[in-house]
Amino acid sequence: MDQAQALNEQGHSLYQSGKLLAAQAAFELLLNAAQRQKCKALEATAWNNLAVVFRERGESARAAVCQQQSLRIAINHDATDSSSELLSQNLTNLANDAILAGDYILAERLLRSALNVDIRSGRFAEEAADWGGLGIVSLLTGRFDQARRAFTRARQIHERLGDDHGLACDLGHLGQISMAEEDLPSARRFFERSMLHFECAGCRKEAQRARETLREIAARQRVAGFCPVRN
Repeated sequence: MDQAQALNEQGHSLYQSGKLLAAQAAFELLLNAAQRQKCKALEATAWNNLAVVFRERGESARAAVCQQQSLRIAINHDATDSSSELLSQNLTNLANDAILAGDYILAERLLRSALNVDIRSGRFAEEAADWGGLGIVSLLTGRFDQARRAFTRARQIHERLGDDHGLACDLGHLGQISMAEEDLPSARRFFERSMLHFECAGCRKEAQRARETLREIAARQRVAGFCPVRN
């Protein structure tokens, strides 16, 4: 299992760095290893990881196929374990598919189910991801106060875990809320911190996107501060 664990960690590291093709290759090697070893839990994890990569690349059909494979294994082999990590992963990623499809009611229901599983199991990183997903659903549906509470909860957990990537995402989402509320100084502070955490996590593309958002905020502040009488 050492090689499989190394492949899983390598794939996640590549994914977080934005190297999606390399992450896909690592997860495909993980899938092959799991099938050779006839380890269903590992196979389900590999399918789930591939679904995440394809979803990030916008290949929703391939992501759905991989997610179905992972869910089938999770149901068939972990049906008696309501706090199964595989079950939680599948619920979360099915919620991501529902978000992409615009079915926010289903997405929120799936995320709350995943959250309950992860809280019972004491999996803090997964709990933070669930709060983040709930925040995104609330943000997309205009419920800014609920979104802020969810992202703040995720941020608190990521701070305890020392997760720079997770913190960067939470801060960026809080910055988006501030932008939507026209609170540009707060938005700037959130995105500045988000950019720094992305840089610490080695996520150059995400850091660049945060930098571009900061330029947008600066431009909006200049426009807001323009006085035609003085100028």
